[in-house]
Amino acid sequence: MGCLFSFFFRPTASADIVETPRQVFSWEKEDRQAIRKEDFILDKLKNETIYRLSGSINGQQFIVQNCDNCTVYVFDHTGQIQIDDCTNCRILIGPVHGSVFIRDSTNCILATVCQQFRTRDCRDLYVYLSCTSQPIIESSHNIKFGCLTLNYDKLAEQYKLADINPWNNTWGNIHDFTTIPGGNNYSLLDQNENLFKHLPIPIDPSCSHMNINDNMETSVTPFTYGELYRHRNEERCLVVFFQNSNADSCARELILMAKQSEIVLVQTKYFLINEMSASRLFSGNTTYNSLVTKGPVIGLEFAGTNCIQICQQLLNNLIKLKYQNLSHFISQSATDANEQLQKFYNFANNERMTATGVSSIDKNASPGDQQRLNEGNGNDYEDKIVQEFSHLLEKSKQLFNGLRDLPQYGHKQWQPYFGRTFDVYTKLWKFQQQHRVLLDKKYNLKRWQIGEIASKIGQLYYHFYIRTSETNYLNEAFAFYSAIRTRAYYSKVNREEKPDLMVKKLRYYARFIVVCLLLKKTKIMRELVCELNRQIDEYVKAYDPDDSLEWQLVLNEISTFIDVDNQLNIDHIPITLSYRLNNSLVPPLPIGSEKILSNIQLYTVEEILIIGNYQDQIKFSELTIDMYRMLQAVEKQSIESTLSYDEKTTVQSPTSINHQQRDIYNFHDGDFQHRPNPHKYLLYKPNFSQIYAFTASAFKELPNHGILLLYISADGYDTHLKSKIEQSYDFGGVKTNNRRDDTIENSNSPPTSTTNTLGKKSPPSSSTITTTTTTIGSIKDIHNIFPGDLYPFLRKPLFLIIDSNNSIAFQNMPNLFGQPFVSLLSPIKLPTVFHDYQNKGSLFTLFLTSPIYAFCFVCHLNDLTNEQWNLCQEHINKIIFEITKLFLKSKLVDSTIYHFFADEFLRLFLSRFVFCYAVLRLHRAFKGSGFYPSSQPQLSNDLLENVQIHKMILELSAVLNVRQLFLEGPLTTTDLISSNQ
Repeated sequence: MGCLFSFFFRPTASADIVETPRQVFSWEKEDRQAIRKEDFILDKLKNETIYRLSGSINGQQFIVQNCDNCTVYVFDHTGQIQIDDCTNCRILIGPVHGSVFIRDSTNCILATVCQQFRTRDCRDLYVYLSCTSQPIIESSHNIKFGCLTLNYDKLAEQYKLADINPWNNTWGNIHDFTTIPGGNNYSLLDQNENLFKHLPIPIDPSCSHMNINDNMETSVTPFTYGELYRHRNEERCLVVFFQNSNADSCARELILMAKQSEIVLVQTKYFLINEMSASRLFSGNTTYNSLVTKGPVIGLEFAGTNCIQICQQLLNNLIKLKYQNLSHFISQSATDANEQLQKFYNFANNERMTATGVSSIDKNASPGDQQRLNEGNGNDYEDKIVQEFSHLLEKSKQLFNGLRDLPQYGHKQWQPYFGRTFDVYTKLWKFQQQHRVLLDKKYNLKRWQIGEIASKIGQLYYHFYIRTSETNYLNEAFAFYSAIRTRAYYSKVNREEKPDLMVKKLRYYARFIVVCLLLKKTKIMRELVCELNRQIDEYVKAYDPDDSLEWQLVLNEISTFIDVDNQLNIDHIPITLSYRLNNSLVPPLPIGSEKILSNIQLYTVEEILIIGNYQDQIKFSELTIDMYRMLQAVEKQSIESTLSYDEKTTVQSPTSINHQQRDIYNFHDGDFQHRPNPHKYLLYKPNFSQIYAFTASAFKELPNHGILLLYISADGYDTHLKSKIEQSYDFGGVKTNNRRDDTIENSNSPPTSTTNTLGKKSPPSSSTITTTTTTIGSIKDIHNIFPGDLYPFLRKPLFLIIDSNNSIAFQNMPNLFGQPFVSLLSPIKLPTVFHDYQNKGSLFTLFLTSPIYAFCFVCHLNDLTNEQWNLCQEHINKIIFEITKLFLKSKLVDSTIYHFFADEFLRLFLSRFVFCYAVLRLHRAFKGSGFYPSSQPQLSNDLLENVQIHKMILELSAVLNVRQLFLEGPLTTTDLISSNQ
């Protein structure tokens, strides 16, 4: 693997000629003082005022959590800010080099300067902001944003230390992930709502020398109206100051004078313009072309009546009286100004994509391009090519970002948008191929930019797979991700010395690994993990970033997830199990079944919800191990997937995506009824609202004769009521995600519940249901799913699978509407010997998705010979097939079961359920009814306690030399009575 890494990322020969001194990192400095964790975390404070003065944080991460009615002042630059679960707090944070993330907070006031800003699950906030990127809110309500105007001693210096330029502020350009029809979750404050109207000015003596104020005239970040003024129909003016030591001062004086003349400052920008962009912006004036080479420019957008004339007069006076020979540009007419502003902002947004520097590229320019380049007379043509590429690139990014605004549920809304986005990316991919040499010369196109386009196409294919369950799209995502790797598009990102590009590279690796994981490409996946490990090391050493621990956590999650998925060895070699359905696994309907099923309405699974809410279960990329297994168990294995994944070649080169593009456009709503795999939603640790919204959407989309399969893998919740009468809510249910994590009070204490997941240590309990509770008396916790919450969805056929240590709460659900309903419920207890494996996945889910692996697990087998493995597969397939026959032979089976029996997925789940019950029933370690799964309607004993099935299981145990783990023989009637007592 190391050789593979060096092959793709080896330095060039020229890199070895120049010897550069080794970088000295912060932790290697002799004068580095010991860092006390408690100095950077404010936790569980109430009614307190806290100060952190200049030099006390010094670029470190800072956390505020679980505080109530506190006032926090941080007059220093920080690396990253995290605010969680705060109420009635007032917080002022100096410049933040990274991101500010506030979650689960209510009725707070926050003022900060940062690179990135995001909220989640917040309400009733005042946010005074200076932010260099687009602020983001998610699942938040009544958030009021204002432009931060602030100054205090050393603030300007802290801006520089945090690598923030005060001229880049997009405080009001909010992106809302969870918009509401006909309204907004946020509003913008005008200049009258200044900061210290809501946040008290600090009066502590330690701050008396700092001259703290929110005066607009002295603020480090100028006050801008931004989106408050974006759609007003008033004259605009663009003023540009070129690199000069006096440019900043002149710009600030012009702003003050314009304000006195009732001219409004809408927005400011500070960025580097290349010569080609300057020529387009300034109508070919070569004077400006040379000026932009000196460094970044300051751009000001003014608005108001006669603002061009007024700004010209004010600026002329400043230049004559104080700033002679200061190079600048100012709009001459209103028509020109509008066009100039549009170009100016486009160039600002594309700055990262058009950084200077020549890249090494594939020389595959079209013959027409090559001829024009050789003739040297195609300037107009070249400009048109560059303009078209820039247009396609900008449009593709807008459409891609717009996909985030689409609801994640429902079929009709997202389909046209995905089609449009694919269309633009198809054109963009072909366009850069046809004009590669020209774009290299005129646009400075780099290989990592090509890789970024390919990565976006891969992401589109992956998300199309998520939304349609079509595994072919997963293969297409692999094709593009694989091309990025084999063609080394990201190989020279390290030389750019831009941490954001390194992060893009790391994210690409993480996405590629997820695709390989789902496609069972184990060999490639392990190589990618090795490469990702090395890339993270380089990233950390080069930049000492704030998110280094997060990336290390990602790497650990990946490694742990892969290890758990490859625990079974055949001839001492780990194997990767396939959970997908293939013809060899599907038990056929026995001869004569037509007579039984002919008079029964048959249904098929059309919509699936897979919910993973186990707090401590192993996960990666918002997939718990249970979710990962179940999502594959409801997919049919494609013909291509039956080949050796690590040896076969890619189905399709990313150079041609036309046929798949047409498939995407032609995948209309009616086609969903004929797809090979049911449509599914994956919900990782959702809250109650999300579960209900997605379930309602799936319910709405369910066609005639369709079944909704609802799978919930979650920690149990018990009301602990002394008197449990009402079935709907008194017996508890399963937990949902009421906040990002469990309460801080319980985070460091050992768990008190005994779950049936394979992983986290948990002490056994003698009680039948051992779950935690957060309620008092008869009041139920609102952040949970109770049986009664599912009653409305019984109006259509429902197949329910509950995997929880409180699954018993979902027994005896009333069939209120007479529609077919079946539930499979997990055991609520697990033998002590298996407690150490609980976070590695649920045993019940393992039986439903891979009965072979589940049987080996309960027998403590992780290393088999190839002969044993083949015999095990053969025996278990025979048992499953025999169980299927018994369903149709039995005269005691509830007829409701037969409504679901025509569906291959559900038929297999039902047969595997009986196999699970029989294995646990015979196993010596599982003693008592709480250790066995249950169902509704309850299956008859001629199925669950079938002597023939018991004999076959005992024969299997003998083949694997684990006969001693099971009872001496098939259970008799006496055994059944005694074991259930």
